[in-house]
Amino acid sequence: MSPKIFSIAEKEQLKEKMFFSGLELLKEHGMTHMSVEKITAAAGIGKSTFYNFFMSKEDFVIQLIEFNRSRFWKAVAEMLGERERLTADESKQVLKAIINNNDSVYQYLTPEDEKKLADANPEKAEADISEETETLKRLFAMFDGVREDVEYAVVSNLLKILALTAENRSMLHENGYQHTQEKLFDLLFSCVFKEEGNE
Repeated sequence: MSPKIFSIAEKEQLKEKMFFSGLELLKEHGMTHMSVEKITAAAGIGKSTFYNFFMSKEDFVIQLIEFNRSRFWKAVAEMLGERERLTADESKQVLKAIINNNDSVYQYLTPEDEKKLADANPEKAEADISEETETLKRLFAMFDGVREDVEYAVVSNLLKILALTAENRSMLHENGYQHTQEKLFDLLFSCVFKEEGNE
């Protein structure tokens, strides 16, 4: 039996179906127990079809991260609409959404998982501060009221601290968690946005 030939549109639909199914499995089982068999069963496809798109489970997760990233940029563009920039309040909501997004893959990965992904994709293994800076510059170009003297390394570190805090919530005092996050966001916002009245 000859292999099925998929159109470009069919390929994109299949990949999306696998990504959404895989994300739910990742949330439920973690990367170690999210097998290719589980992904294909949840997506209703054969194992051979999976390997037409991905070299391995690690490759799948790497591409899932990229897929989520593109969904994020699309959502920001939709918020922006025909405007040049989001208001400062809308921009703060975007920054909060980055941290509080239940679909963020990273919060479901263990350090061992991250090592496997780094081994599967060595050229992306090292966090490149210049790439992070360019991403933040692209995002902040869509925000109103951004400081001219933004320290991108500091902002990047604060975003990582917020993400780590959210990922390790169970290690923190629950009755102080929300207030801790608010304080960290206040610090982040003070590093990104001009103070009101100091335009």
